[in-house]
Amino acid sequence: MSIASILNIAKSAMFVHQTSIQISSNNIANVNTEGYCRLDPDLREAPLIPTDYGLLGNGVEIAGFVRYFDRFLETSIASRNTDLQQQKTEVTYFERIESILNEDSSKLAANITAFFNSWQELSANPTNLASRSSLATQGENLARTFRNLYSELTGLQRELDLRVREELNEINGLTASIADLNQKIVALGASSTTEASDYLNQRAKLLKELSGKMKVISFEDETGSLTVMTESGRSLVDRNRSWQLQAHQDARTGFSSVAWNDGKGNLTDLSNTISSGEMKALIDMRDKYLGDGFIADLNSLAQTIVTEVNSIHRKGYSLTNPPTTNIAFFSEPTSGNYASSMALSVEVSTDVRYIAAASSEDDTSGNDNALRIASLISEDLAIGGETTRLTTYVSTMMGEIGNLTQNAQTMTAHQESAMKIMEQQRESLSGVSIDEELTKLMKYQYAYQAAARLITIADEMFQNLLEVAR
Repeated sequence: MSIASILNIAKSAMFVHQTSIQISSNNIANVNTEGYCRLDPDLREAPLIPTDYGLLGNGVEIAGFVRYFDRFLETSIASRNTDLQQQKTEVTYFERIESILNEDSSKLAANITAFFNSWQELSANPTNLASRSSLATQGENLARTFRNLYSELTGLQRELDLRVREELNEINGLTASIADLNQKIVALGASSTTEASDYLNQRAKLLKELSGKMKVISFEDETGSLTVMTESGRSLVDRNRSWQLQAHQDARTGFSSVAWNDGKGNLTDLSNTISSGEMKALIDMRDKYLGDGFIADLNSLAQTIVTEVNSIHRKGYSLTNPPTTNIAFFSEPTSGNYASSMALSVEVSTDVRYIAAASSEDDTSGNDNALRIASLISEDLAIGGETTRLTTYVSTMMGEIGNLTQNAQTMTAHQESAMKIMEQQRESLSGVSIDEELTKLMKYQYAYQAAARLITIADEMFQNLLEVAR
C-alpha cells in the first residue's frame, strides 16, 4: 500500500462526493418541476485490492443513480387523468350549452307563451290590424329565437369538430415525442445516468398528457422502451416508431371521425372504441349531446309548433277580400330542418290580413280558428317521440342540461380529489424534500472536506520521506 494509493482514494472520494453534491443541487433546483423524480447517488465500496497483508479498501465509487419512481402509481395517475380530463371537458361544454339554452338568455319559453297569448288576444278582436301586427311580430320573435338558438348550438358543434382535429394533431405530436425519447433512452442503456432520468421524466409527463386525451394501454420492455396502444389494440408507439391518428370526414354527418393510419394509407375508424378521455368528451358533446340531443330536441319543438299551427291555420280564412284559405302561418322548410329556417310565411309577413282567425268563409270576422291555435299551448302534443305540452317540453330541456352540468361538476370534483391524493402519494415518493436535500448536502460537504484533508496528509507524508532521503 503506497502513499500514491492514498491519493487515489482521496481523489475518487472527492469526485464521488462532488458528484453527490451536484445531484442534490439538481434535486433542489427541480423542487417545483412537474413530473420530476428525485435522484440519489448509489455509493459503493470500490473493488478491494490485494496486498501482502490481505485485501485492503480502495475507496468509494458511484455504481449508478437511484431514481425514486413507482411505475404502478404513475400508471394509476395517468389512468385517473383520463377520467379527469373527460369530466373537465364535459363541464366546460355543458356550461356553454346551459348558457345558450338558459331561459334568462334564450327567452324560449317566454316567447312561446307570448306567441300563443297573442292568438288569444287576437280572438278578442279578430279584425283589428294592430292585434294582427302584434301577432305577426310575436311569431317572428319566436322564429328568430329558434334560428338564433340553432345557430349557436350548431356553431358550438362546429367548434367541437375543430377541437377534435386539433386534439388529433396534439396526440400525434405526443406519440412522436415519446418515440423519440424511447430511442434516446434505449441508446443510453439502463437508467443509470442523470440524462436518462431526465428523458424518463419527460416521457412519463408526455404519457400522462396523452392519457388525458384518450385512454391508452402502455408498458415498458426490457430495454426501457415504452409501447403505447389504443384501448382497441392499435399501436401508437413501438420503440422509435409512432403511428398517426387522423381526421376522417363522416359522409353522414360531415364531421370528423377518428381514424388510425397503419402507415400504408389504410384507415381504421376508432371513434366508437374511444371510451374515455378528452377526445371521448368532445365526440360525445358534438354527436350525442348536441347533434342527437339538444339540436334534435330544438328542431322537434320547432317542427311541432310549425306543423300544428299551420295545420289549423290552413283550415281558416283570411281577412282579405276575397277571403283566402289554405295559407300557412309559418313557412314550410324544404330541408326538413325547422329550427334553422323557421320564419313567417310570405303571405303573413307581407300582409297581416292573411292571418286566418276565422274558420268560415262567410264570416271572416270570426275568432274560432284563432282560439283553436291559442289552445295549442295547453294541449298535449307529439314532440320528438313523446306526448307533452310545449312549455313542459322546454322545461324538460332546461332541466336536462342543468342536471348534466351539475352531474359533470360533481364528478369533476370527485376526480380532482382522487387525483390530488394520488399526486400527494407520488410527491411523498418521488418529490424533493428541501430539508432532506440540505442534510445530504452537509453530509457530502463534510465527506468532501475529509477527502481533501487526506490529500494534505499524503502530501505531508511525501515531504517527510523526502526529508529522510536528504
